[in-house]
Amino acid sequence: MKENLDNGYVVRLSADKPAPLGRTWYLPHHCTSVLTKFGVVFDCSAKFNGISLNDQLLPGPDLTNNLVGVLIRFEYEPIALEADIKSMLLQV
Repeated sequence: MKENLDNGYVVRLSADKPAPLGRTWYLPHHCTSVLTKFGVVFDCSAKFNGISLNDQLLPGPDLTNNLVGVLIRFEYEPIALEADIKSMLLQV
């Protein structure tokens, strides 16, 4: 969470300070861990008054590659690359 605060992706609220003006959405979250590495998981499907953040976002086209096709393509070339875009979800 400290990294998210430092990067400005999230803000800390206190009980004595009012929420920011305009549309505000609070995301429930919890911690997950794998051995000693910890991560924050945000629940965008949590509903408040019957509405979730996921309900408010426009769905785009399904760009997920077919897993069978991905595995078959690994057989064609001797080298495979993998990438992860750091902090992409929190910047969307």
